[in-house]
Amino acid sequence: MRSDNCYFAATGITDGDLLKGVRYQKSKIITQSVVMRALSGTVRRIDGEHHFDKW
Repeated sequence: MRSDNCYFAATGITDGDLLKGVRYQKSKIITQSVVMRALSGTVRRIDGEHHFDKW
């Protein structure tokens, strides 16, 4: 079966042209990700906050 429904996802580890790298703050880690969908042309950027007290 063939499909054009393809996804790409990436999260920055170090700073680059496309994404910021992981940032460490006092009580949280900040990440930046991108998700792309070929079929619709959708591009989403996601800024994540990961709180230490929730782990």
